[in-house]
Amino acid sequence: PPPGKEKNGFSVRAQVAKRTDLRLKSGRISHVSENGMHYSWDWGPVHFVQLNIYPANRQHAGVRYDPVWHDPQMSLAFFVDDLKATVADSGRPVVLLSHCGFDTDWWVKDDWLALHDAVKDYNIILYMYGHSGTGVGHWKPDGAEKPVTTINTGQTEKGFFVVQITATRIRAAYRIKNLKSTPFAKDEWDGAWTWKYFLNEPIGKK
Repeated sequence: PPPGKEKNGFSVRAQVAKRTDLRLKSGRISHVSENGMHYSWDWGPVHFVQLNIYPANRQHAGVRYDPVWHDPQMSLAFFVDDLKATVADSGRPVVLLSHCGFDTDWWVKDDWLALHDAVKDYNIILYMYGHSGTGVGHWKPDGAEKPVTTINTGQTEKGFFVVQITATRIRAAYRIKNLKSTPFAKDEWDGAWTWKYFLNEPIGKK
């Protein structure tokens, strides 16, 4: 919520804006929204965009949650403007990051279609999100030619995704702790790691 409307006197939004400003000044990111929430940067030829809770401008009327606490804060408008300014018609690969994916009632089907229509002419190669679990998948609306590849990134206390993007392919897998339940402890870690949720597919301009 906006500073001053938080429940406990500590404004996460104000702290995020402060952190984003520090990242901009240090050169780690290159483009920031007017409200200081959303931002983008480049790693080599790949363009990354962080849109926080989910890519939309306002909470959909059909969503039942508190509109102050679930306000996407014009993230879709920032995304569109950012792509026009930084990617244009270059065909550069774009990776989108936010909290919610195509499997939550915080962000609904009408919003998903609005996102698709707004960025369908760009080369969106991956959407990484959290909120609802772990895994890899694809999403596209009816009639769309190419689906969006998705990674539900999971929880970092259990593991993390390793992602490689080349000029022609994207490869990813989840590096996860080998957890075992015992009579005395649940999910006890034995110090070993394993791999899950493999992804290996070609990429290219839509």
